[in-house]
Amino acid sequence: MAKQKDNKAQRIVIFVEGDTDEVFFKAMLEYYKSISQTELMPCEVCNLKGVTRYTSKLLAKLKNEILPDAKSKNINIQTVCCSYDTDVFEVRNPLMVNWDTIRKSVKRMGVENFIRIGVRSSIEDWILDDMEGICSYLNLKQIPKSLKGADGNAKLCDLYSKARRTYSKGYATREMIKTLDLSKIRAKRLMVLQELEQALHVNV
Repeated sequence: MAKQKDNKAQRIVIFVEGDTDEVFFKAMLEYYKSISQTELMPCEVCNLKGVTRYTSKLLAKLKNEILPDAKSKNINIQTVCCSYDTDVFEVRNPLMVNWDTIRKSVKRMGVENFIRIGVRSSIEDWILDDMEGICSYLNLKQIPKSLKGADGNAKLCDLYSKARRTYSKGYATREMIKTLDLSKIRAKRLMVLQELEQALHVNV
């Protein structure tokens, strides 16, 4: 007789630190659905609304909200994935989060797999992997050879300024992200995304 856990529907939860990341990963999941030859593992994106909340809020939300809700629906949370900007968690304050402690805590809650996606250096850097798509969205006829700024956010702000527009983070990025060629971003970031793709059963 199979274990009760095996009879449950499986699900993945991706935790992100902000609104732009939420928009991006939801778009990436839709992209995976469009290219995968097999059905994807069901997945939800959970926005923690802040870079400092990976230790406290993630574990509390998982324990008090996500897992009880899943249990009531006979769903097993098989994998927890944490996306984080490396500029904050590895450069500015590497001790902000003890990932090993989080991994062990998630495991104790009965979640089998724990995945980290380090977005180098921020989600704007990933977005800039499709410069052609952004320029098309902004109606810029020429792709700039270089952009001013020390990070992806500053460079994206500079690119928008060339179109006499202002880049706004968060949900305001929805329309722009819809126009991106996510295959370009996937190709460049495949090593970082590979573990997530395996958990989702992406088959290209």
